[in-house]
Amino acid sequence: MNIADLHKLNRYTTLPVLLDLLTRKKLVLLDPKSWEDKNDSKVMLEYKRRKKVPRLFALCFSYGDETIHQWRTFADGISGCCIEFNAQKLITALDGLDGVTCGLVRYRKLHELEDDTIKVEKMPFTKRWPYRCEDEFRVIWEGKSSNAFHEIPIQLNLIRKITINQRMPPQIYDTIRDHLRGVFAKPDQRISHSTLYENQRWLKKFRS
Repeated sequence: MNIADLHKLNRYTTLPVLLDLLTRKKLVLLDPKSWEDKNDSKVMLEYKRRKKVPRLFALCFSYGDETIHQWRTFADGISGCCIEFNAQKLITALDGLDGVTCGLVRYRKLHELEDDTIKVEKMPFTKRWPYRCEDEFRVIWEGKSSNAFHEIPIQLNLIRKITINQRMPPQIYDTIRDHLRGVFAKPDQRISHSTLYENQRWLKKFRS
């Protein structure tokens, strides 16, 4: 996969993050030291140490298809959601921003690694092979900051659609969808309820 071939970038997150994004029109990058995968977060912190940068913040997207792993890991429960961005428009918006670097994550097996085989600048975009199902695209910012995060202004027309976790009860989904309708043109085509756990089109194929 090459960056030029990307069509979509999915951000699996929660409704509070979505509402903040829609209200303030900003992506929020956070400190990777809080990440659950310590193989990943400690590599990021080692990169920060080697580069001697005061602060390092990151934000992760997925360019792959919807999976159980993505929902359960990053957007589980009734408040989970997926924000799908137009990949090329988002990458263009990020290109050239001061301190920002983005790229596809490469997944490596342990036996592939030898001393000095990974250049320092590649460290933030290298993860262990078991995480390859994430199909990750990562955005990092490095520089001086007194904040606990870094924000990147964006335009809402970069968002192609929003999918709400299927665990959200239908009556609550209807309320949330109605709340979001005013944000988008043609909202019925851009706001939907995930069918990952119960897809009627799939089930219909097995009914006699």
